[in-house]
Amino acid sequence: MKRADKIIFIFFIVSIFGACGGYLPDDRSHWSVNPAEMHSWNPPDETALSVRRSNQLRLDDLTAEIEVLFVNHATLTNQEVAMFESMRQSDRAIQNMDSNYSRKIELENTRKNRMEKDLERAKAGFLSEEARLNKLMAVKPPVFFSVSDYNLAMKKFRNGQFNKSLELFSKLTKQKPPMFLQDNIQFGMGSAYFRLKNYPKAKQHFQTILDNYAQGDKRFISYFMMGVIHNLQGEKSRAIFLLEEALEKNPPKKMQGMIHHLIEVINDEPNHATG
Repeated sequence: MKRADKIIFIFFIVSIFGACGGYLPDDRSHWSVNPAEMHSWNPPDETALSVRRSNQLRLDDLTAEIEVLFVNHATLTNQEVAMFESMRQSDRAIQNMDSNYSRKIELENTRKNRMEKDLERAKAGFLSEEARLNKLMAVKPPVFFSVSDYNLAMKKFRNGQFNKSLELFSKLTKQKPPMFLQDNIQFGMGSAYFRLKNYPKAKQHFQTILDNYAQGDKRFISYFMMGVIHNLQGEKSRAIFLLEEALEKNPPKKMQGMIHHLIEVINDEPNHATG
C-alpha cells in the first residue's frame, strides 16, 4: 500500500472514530420511511463485491497498523511515566542538595565573617605592637660598652680632670658594663667625688661597693676610704668602727697594714673635723 493511501485511510478511520464519539441518540420508536426505497433492493454485482472485498482488506491492514501504533503509543507513555518519576526523584535530590549546600554556604559565610573579624583584630594588634616596638627602638637604641670610654675616664682621673672623669664614668654606668668592671667604675666615681671634696656623694659610691660588690677587689679599699671620709667629717668613732669591721673580714696583709696605720692616725688626731 502506498504511503499516500495509508495517510488518507488514517484520516478516514480517525474521522469514523470521531463520529462515533459523544452521547448516543435516544431510541426512536417511529422512523420515517422513504416511499421510493420501499420494497426495492438491488444486490451488488461481482465488480462491486470485488471492490468491497479489496477495500475491506485495506481496512483490515489499516486497523492492524493502528493497533500497532496504539501499542507503541502505550509503551511510550509508560516510558514517559518512568521518566517523569525519575525526574521527580531527581528534583527531590536536587532540592535536598540545594538545601544542604545552602546551609553549608551559610555556615561558610558565618565562618568567613568571623575569620575576617579575627584577621582585623590580628592586624590591629600587629600594628599596635609594631608601633610599640618602633617606639621602644627609637627611645632605647642598642647600647654597647665602650672600652675606649673606660680607658679615657681612667686617664682623665690620673690627669686630675675629675669632673670630666665623672662624666665618663657616669656614661659607662648606662652602657651595661661587664660585671668585673662595675665595682671599678663605682670606685672611680667615689674617688673623683672625694678629690672634689664632695664627701656625701663619695660615700654613696663606696657604700654601693660594700653592699653590692662585697666579693670584688675594691671591697677593703672602700672600707679604707669610708674611714678616711668619716674622719675628715669629724666622725672618728664611725671611722674606727668601719675600719675594725674591715679587719674582722680578714683583708689581705698589705691592706691590713694600711688599715692599722689609718686607725693609729685617727686615734692620734684631736677631735675636730677638717674640710
